Amino acid sequence: MSLPMLRLGVIKWKHITIFSSTFNLQTQKILIDISSPNHRYFVDPVLLKRNLSGTRFLMASRKKEEKEETESTSIEDSLSAFRKDKMKKRKKQLDLEAKYGKSRKLPVVDVWNDITIRELGKQCDRSPKDIRDVIMSMDVTNKNKSRKLDTVIYDGAVVKEIVRKLGFRIRHISNPNTQVDVFTVDKDAKPRPDPNPEDLVPRPPVVTIMGHIDHGKTSLLDYLRKSRIVAGEHGGITQHIGAFTVKLESLEAVTFIDTPGHAAFSGMRERGANITDIVILIIDSCEGVLEQTKESLRMIRQARAPFIVALNKIDKPNSDVDMVKKQLKDEGVLLEEFGGDVQCVPISALKGTNVNKLIEEVLALAEILELRCDKSGLAEGSIIESQVEKGFGKTATVLVHRGTLKPSQFLVGDKSWCKVRLLLDDQGRKLAKVEPSQAAKVVGWKDQVPGAGAEILCVESEARAKEVAQWRRNKEMQETAELQVEAIEEYRKEAKEKYMEHRALKSRLGYHKLRYDNKLNPRQKESAAKSDHPKISIIIKGDVDGSVEAILDCLETYTCPEVELDIVSFGVGEVAESDLVLAEQFNAIIYAFNTTSASNIEKTAQSKNVSIRSFNVIYHMINDLKNEINDNMPEIENEDIVGKGQVLQEFLVTVNKKKVPIAGTKVVYGKITMNTNVRVERNGQEVYDGKLAMLKHHKDEVDEVKSGMECGLKVDNSDLKFESGDEIICYTTTMDREKTSWDPGF
Repeated sequence: MSLPMLRLGVIKWKHITIFSSTFNLQTQKILIDISSPNHRYFVDPVLLKRNLSGTRFLMASRKKEEKEETESTSIEDSLSAFRKDKMKKRKKQLDLEAKYGKSRKLPVVDVWNDITIRELGKQCDRSPKDIRDVIMSMDVTNKNKSRKLDTVIYDGAVVKEIVRKLGFRIRHISNPNTQVDVFTVDKDAKPRPDPNPEDLVPRPPVVTIMGHIDHGKTSLLDYLRKSRIVAGEHGGITQHIGAFTVKLESLEAVTFIDTPGHAAFSGMRERGANITDIVILIIDSCEGVLEQTKESLRMIRQARAPFIVALNKIDKPNSDVDMVKKQLKDEGVLLEEFGGDVQCVPISALKGTNVNKLIEEVLALAEILELRCDKSGLAEGSIIESQVEKGFGKTATVLVHRGTLKPSQFLVGDKSWCKVRLLLDDQGRKLAKVEPSQAAKVVGWKDQVPGAGAEILCVESEARAKEVAQWRRNKEMQETAELQVEAIEEYRKEAKEKYMEHRALKSRLGYHKLRYDNKLNPRQKESAAKSDHPKISIIIKGDVDGSVEAILDCLETYTCPEVELDIVSFGVGEVAESDLVLAEQFNAIIYAFNTTSASNIEKTAQSKNVSIRSFNVIYHMINDLKNEINDNMPEIENEDIVGKGQVLQEFLVTVNKKKVPIAGTKVVYGKITMNTNVRVERNGQEVYDGKLAMLKHHKDEVDEVKSGMECGLKVDNSDLKFESGDEIICYTTTMDREKTSWDPGF
């Protein structure tokens, strides 16, 4: 039976909303309904008032329950949405796999800025119609413009969305259809255009003296300059290229270039032939045409330079001028007396015989050549020689071809530049200017010593000179890098092939770990294996660039595999502290050619146990290096024959109740001794090599038997049977150093 209830209205009490109240007629109590949409709670108002905190706890618990229910619902909704999205992506992936095959990533398409519809379709391997359909399905403006195939898609986001809808990933590249013209500004200095013929004036000739070593080239210059150059040359030979301007008795000036005749200085002779107007080929009338004479002829023909033959040393009794002329004819040189156009003048440079006639022939040939020049404007010329001199620093001997060179001007040569501090002649006197066909020493070079044979150009300012030098250095680095690209690509290709082979091997092994083995799979060393051959490291220091060049040319001919030759460093100038550091690190020998080293450098070298060897003659230096190489050559066993004998008859002698063979021998050469090795040869074939067990002369045991005597000998091998005619060779062995096979050519 339900209780009678009396429902009251909705009221609010404090923070609790009372939806309804009920009066229980039986209990005579009012119950307050604080129901919520899902739950109902009936509370006694008295108890509610007394225990308000309990009510608050009740309400807090309810709110917590409602929050948990809400969160549970939201999580379920989120999971449901995630599952739907995942299923959608999975379906799309399956569609792509069905079309393009299974892949972990979407295929990549290369696109670029301002790509057209036609190009995008070609990149995606789709027809342009497919691209247009995708564009029409997108929310983009100007859809009507996409009807043309050559329409450019400027918006990158649109391109990305099109590619995504087609099932690809994009990769931005530069437009392959655009030809990019790389324009590099040429900052190099260039010679001026050819001058106006009306501005040309006569100039003195430049004469180069060439020939074999010690044929009298410098002696001729000594006579012309009234000097004693030969007396100051080491070994009596020229080892530099020098330029001298000589004033003749006729007050005419001639610039002579003296070149070395030694075989090592072919580079200097070639430069001399290329910068000259006329060549005087000096030949010793006693020795005739030699090796360097033939080489000089080849260089003269290559340079197409006119030349005059001077037959020197006609004052000697063994002079044979006709023999030399015949040798020249055999070399293809037709003299005037044989119907050719080459003049020949017999001279004596030491006594001055016919030297004036030779100079007259030179001036006559110069007049025929009509040598003219332009003296105006900035100077242009060539570097004959360069060096580092104490007190002057980096210097270069320069021959001017055009313009006028003055102090305080700026020059560029090779990859170096110069502000001209001083201009010096061959006597060390200061010059105010240097005109065409004149030579002078230029002081003031910066950065590095310019290379011999390089062209020099005068520029407007110091900034321009620095710019040209830096541009040339950068260009050289770029060219070097381009040459190395091919080698680098080849190395990368080989490395990739090895890597792929390694991966394939690991793939075949599967679970099993790859093991290193000396035969099948050797472990690669991180550093290159050291050579078993001894190595000699050297550092070259020379007085001038041409000397260093000649030494390096000689060392390039080195071909001795038993000993490695390592050129650690080379340069022009005195031995410096940096050279000692390199020599100590590489255990190198420092060769100083025609240059010196300070006393403190020598003391430091002694403390560091660094060897500095100074030479003034090039073949002396090369011979010292060859001796050093011979000291490091491997030892070989040499055999010295002490004596020889011939077996006359074999005898069987009882020794300790055993028959042993004894060779009755006659000594035919030297002597046979007990303490040496013995070799028995039969018909040229060796049948025994070892020691003697016994040596007797008549019935006495002896230590040696001399030539012409007979003896009986027994060897250690008792089973050896001697035959009449066997040769007995008695020899000793010694261990000697092998000699190097390197031949530098002199």
